[in-house]
Amino acid sequence: MKTVLVTGGAGFIGSVVSRELLSKDYRVVCVDNFTDDLYDPALKEDNVKRLSGNTNFILYRTDICNFGELGDVFKKENPQFVVHLAARANTRKAVEEPRSYIDVNIGGTLNILELSKEHGVANIVIASSSSVYGNSTNMPLNENDPADRALSPYGMSKRADEILAFTYHHNFKMNITCLRYFNAYGENNRPDLVPYIWGNLILDGGEIEVSGDGSRSRDYTYVGDIADGTIKAMEKPLGFEVINLGNHRPVSLKELVTVFEVVTGLQAKVKSRPSNKASVETTYADITKAKKLLDWEPTTPIEEGIEKLITWLRDNRLKNIV
Repeated sequence: MKTVLVTGGAGFIGSVVSRELLSKDYRVVCVDNFTDDLYDPALKEDNVKRLSGNTNFILYRTDICNFGELGDVFKKENPQFVVHLAARANTRKAVEEPRSYIDVNIGGTLNILELSKEHGVANIVIASSSSVYGNSTNMPLNENDPADRALSPYGMSKRADEILAFTYHHNFKMNITCLRYFNAYGENNRPDLVPYIWGNLILDGGEIEVSGDGSRSRDYTYVGDIADGTIKAMEKPLGFEVINLGNHRPVSLKELVTVFEVVTGLQAKVKSRPSNKASVETTYADITKAKKLLDWEPTTPIEEGIEKLITWLRDNRLKNIV
């Protein structure tokens, strides 16, 4: 049985990736510090509770910035693969607190790369982000497009991770794939992201906020599809690659409101608010490379994905909602 070390494995994408890895008979070593940076750590506790019944799931409450403790995990568990998802990930907070984003996202990634080199990890997957593209007007966004105009220190830190990863591949011949995720949503959704916020408020009869005139669009990608692409990248060493994982179908905020209304059967109460300068106008992934190199493409349309999210919210977060 092969061992996969998943950083950020108690979080949104990490817990779903961990679940899928366990279903494929991998041994999963989860590293997470249960920070309260983005949301209540109790939600992460709930995520890992659902995984901990599997004897092939091992949890370490460890910070990726603690090189000594992280090194002890590598030494004890000897992973063949690393899926590095841990990061500080709030675009707006990064503008206000840039130093912590540099320290965690770049410094933590450096620790992962150093230890993976030292322990001979066969393949590493690093979570990057569509944020690296900034406000590019070249649509759909292609991996060869410029990625040097990030609007937030978060996007900059993810681009820095990609460059750092390339240097490790170049100097040490390590297999590293950086995946640019596009707007993941679904079960275990981070509560600070629009799909969770809107789903929660609409079910509870609250008022949702739409930024600007509602034309801003996102390539919302179902987390199950993201997990599938992540595992395919882990299982296929490619030397060094940067690959988009997106739904390849941008949805405007106005359209997203309609999807929620259709799925829930409820009328959304909507108010507008000013757009944030750190938020890009459009994300839209060119997934040609993912199809070619990973034999991956998304299978979950937005309507089906939002229905899965709403079902999960009703079952797990909103038990008082009929």
